[in-house]
Order: sequence, then C-alpha cells, then structure tokens
Amino acid sequence: MLNKEKCGAMLGVLSVVGVLMLGEAGVAQAEGACPAGYAMSIGDGARIHRSPDLNSPVDGIYYTEHAFRVHQFVGGTPGLPDWVNMTNDNTGVTGWVHGSMAACLGLTPPQV
Repeated sequence: MLNKEKCGAMLGVLSVVGVLMLGEAGVAQAEGACPAGYAMSIGDGARIHRSPDLNSPVDGIYYTEHAFRVHQFVGGTPGLPDWVNMTNDNTGVTGWVHGSMAACLGLTPPQV
C-alpha cells in the first residue's frame, strides 16, 4: 500500500522524467513522420550533425540520390521541423539535419 511519502517521492521522480523527456530546448521530441498525404524531403548537400545544434560536428553529407530513414522530429511544426534525426542508408551515417534543409511536402495525385 502506498503512503503519502511514497506517493510524493514517485510524483517527484515522474516530474523529473517528464522534464528530461522534453530535451535540451524544452521542446517535446516525437517520432518522425510527416502528416498523412505528405512525404519528407531533404535538400541536396544537407549536413548531418552529431546533435541538433549547428555548432555540433558534421558526420556526413546527404545527397538527394541517397536513400534515408527518418527517426524523429524536434521542434517546429509537423510539416516544418526545427531538426530531423535521420539515417543516410547509403553511408550508414545517423544524425541531425537542420530544418532549413528538410520539409514535409504534399503528395500530388497523378493527373488523369
């Protein structure tokens, strides 16, 4: 049975975990997926940073002919994230691409 002290301690731990889940900038991190009807586009020559910070080391470059997987968005809006965590499947480099080089673009159905 839980008493007031145990409940208070558990609440404190849950609060700390909640704050840690928000990340450094205080913005919730979510699994990366564009809204329905949209696809992620990453610009040619995008730098893949080690962390979501323009001053962090660059571990690779993404080129549009490469395949990639998106893992996570940070900040911004669902269609225009501040940062995108991705893996360049051609090189195996995983890291962060700045939102100025990535966006969810609407898919256009073929014209008949």
